[in-house]
Amino acid sequence: MADSFKTGDVVKLKSGGPNMTINDHAASGMYLCNWFNREGDIWTPQHAAFKPD
Repeated sequence: MADSFKTGDVVKLKSGGPNMTINDHAASGMYLCNWFNREGDIWTPQHAAFKPD
């Protein structure tokens, strides 16, 4: 199942949180994701790498 993610897919952590877009898949097996955090009227771009579960 983990290998079924591709660039552009929208994912969410099992624990919740914002929708994230898959940006890249690293050779280490990690997926690089982008999302936006909102505080009031301000949207801030965020990114992190996650290992599929």
